[in-house]
Amino acid sequence: MAEVYDQEVQLENLFKTLSDGFKKLDKLPEGSKRQSLLKELTAHMQEAKILIREFEREARLDGLSPEELAARRKQLVQELNGFIGLKKAYAHGHIPGRDELMQVGPSGLPTQDTSTVSDLMVSGRKAIKETDASLLRSERIVNDTVAVGAQTAETLQLQGQQLGKVLDDLDEIHFTMKKARQIMRDMAKSLATDTCITVLFVLVALGIVAVVVLRVLKSKGVIGKKTPPPPPPPGSAALAAAMPGPAWLVGPLAAALAMAMAL
Repeated sequence: MAEVYDQEVQLENLFKTLSDGFKKLDKLPEGSKRQSLLKELTAHMQEAKILIREFEREARLDGLSPEELAARRKQLVQELNGFIGLKKAYAHGHIPGRDELMQVGPSGLPTQDTSTVSDLMVSGRKAIKETDASLLRSERIVNDTVAVGAQTAETLQLQGQQLGKVLDDLDEIHFTMKKARQIMRDMAKSLATDTCITVLFVLVALGIVAVVVLRVLKSKGVIGKKTPPPPPPPGSAALAAAMPGPAWLVGPLAAALAMAMAL
């Protein structure tokens, strides 16, 4: 059996009080007492509205199913709207007859056959349905907006992570390039050092070879043995005596002429 909330019990008592009040209102003549009772009934209606909201909030907190909550709330709202229609009818000067007020429905709500009150109740119910539909549409829009916002936030988070990864990769590439330049400089220095060492080794080897060759030639007597200068060709002395000039110049010239004449 469904749990009955305190607000429902209070609302049932309020609806009974409202029904009895409208019955009394029909007996009162026009005047201050009637207006005072009408204000009192209006206050009871405001209290009923507050109790309906409290019932809805407490039922949701207790985990009442949405279908059952909607059905019970709809019944309470319909009963309250019936009394609101009666109040508007009295405010507009349309006073239902005694027989109409004595016809009480199963929930304590007076049933009326007057077209004015019926039209008002139909309009009120229609407005309530339209309001509920509008609220449902608004709720769907809000849910869709929240879902889109969550998806957008997730996408932005993923993009932020990707950008962070790209920055990390760029830093790693920069570090790798810097390290590669350092390695290339070290290799260039090492290559230059190796070239210098190689040239030095070649020079040392050439020196050793030269020393060995000189020692071999010297041991065979090719180097170090003095040979006498060749004799002057015949007739060069006579030519030198006949030629005027210094001796250092005349001697070679005379020798050259003598050799030419001999050929």
